[in-house]
Amino acid sequence: METNVQIIKFGGTSVGSGERIRRVATIIAHKVHDSGEDFPVVVVSAMADVTDQLLHIARLACTGEHQHCEAEQNALKQKHLEAAKNLLLKHEDRYSQLVQDLETACTALKQDITELHSSATKARTHEIPLRTAAVAAWGERFSVLLLAAAVRNSGVDAVPIHEEAIITTRPQSETHQPLGTVIGAEPLTEETRVNAQKLAYPLIESRIVPVMPGFIGRTTTGFVTTLGRNGSDYSATVIGAALDCTEVTIYTDVDGVLSADPRIVANSRLLPRLSYAEAARLSWFGAKVLHPRTLIPIAHRNIPVRVRNTFRPHSRGTVVGPERTQRSAAAAITVRHQLALITVENTDMFGAPENAGQVFALASRAGAAPVAICSSSGYHLSFMVEEQAADSVLALLQHDMGTWRVICTRGLAACACIGSGFSADPMSPARAITALARERIPVVTQGASESGIILIVEDQDSERALRCLHRDLIAPVIPLLRHGTQEKRREAR
Repeated sequence: METNVQIIKFGGTSVGSGERIRRVATIIAHKVHDSGEDFPVVVVSAMADVTDQLLHIARLACTGEHQHCEAEQNALKQKHLEAAKNLLLKHEDRYSQLVQDLETACTALKQDITELHSSATKARTHEIPLRTAAVAAWGERFSVLLLAAAVRNSGVDAVPIHEEAIITTRPQSETHQPLGTVIGAEPLTEETRVNAQKLAYPLIESRIVPVMPGFIGRTTTGFVTTLGRNGSDYSATVIGAALDCTEVTIYTDVDGVLSADPRIVANSRLLPRLSYAEAARLSWFGAKVLHPRTLIPIAHRNIPVRVRNTFRPHSRGTVVGPERTQRSAAAAITVRHQLALITVENTDMFGAPENAGQVFALASRAGAAPVAICSSSGYHLSFMVEEQAADSVLALLQHDMGTWRVICTRGLAACACIGSGFSADPMSPARAITALARERIPVVTQGASESGIILIVEDQDSERALRCLHRDLIAPVIPLLRHGTQEKRREAR
């Protein structure tokens, strides 16, 4: 296909009301009419909070609370009908058609809820996760109807895609899976490529904008699946890779990726550019802008991802792409909270190196992926895990590691100073540790790589640590001159 394609993805806050959906439709129309823009394929999330509401409905269906379940369904239906009224009330024919489409969708949702209740009643536990996914998928299905109608109303041809573009594995349900949760399935690359192109390319060639649901997929045997909670950004890059797009733009409610959390650091800066590695590490250590898996489908193909603000569309945002020639010592600082440090030691100074593999295998059995490895040798290993997983990891290590001593320190946080050229400047790690020392913040332990340094501090000190690291490594705070001081200087003259 000759037409270059870009993916533009809108999150739940971007389509949170009829007025916001209209704003998104204007952005899409502008891209279609701008000769300098590649043709857009739209991926959209459910309206804000709708997926949570659907999962609550799924729990009520499983437990047989019919009155509450019906009340929630009515509230959900009303939310989308209100958005439709806001969008198209002045256009009677279009409004009537949209209401009819939403009514049809609500009827199909009700059928999926009935099937989920039936599976729960008959104790067919293997069916419940997939039936729950089918219910959870309706938020995106409602969104594509609303957004496609709004785009058409702005004078641009658009079609809501009802089928799932992403083909996935069948997710493996866990034992004692809580009711009303969705299990993430894994996309199948080649199958998704064939399916997405079949759905999108005929429309693109006719200059019709495809509006696709994010977050959801289906197995090769036709069962509806999801990519897991917060997986809609990931779905955008999966579809982007399948359609050989030139760029993926994630529209959200912030200007892009910032150098620190602006709620904690007042003078945090917008980062115009990040490498894939920097963005992935920021995401892993707590930055909320991109989901950790988002970059996986496109990084090896050097397809850039741009993060932009729906409500400030003229801001260029942050571009995440290949490694930059100009490398920065520290681009951003982020914090991951509620961690525990596990230390495994052997009194035998000549312990076998393969013990590290055994330790991590046991941690994996406990369902805990190490957040960071802080230090290791033949007889000593320390690593961070989520605090909630610490007890399970401890129990397995103490049972299986024989004479090895296992120590756990809780209530910790990891401050990650991320920058692709961190190791190129030998003073960067020293400045980071000195910044904490000046504030009398003790460092429990640390780890480093060429893309940054990880400093483990007590969780109660983490916000103070974030501020002083940002100040000393990225953006010095210029103190304001107090009014009283100015008066004294005038008197001295």
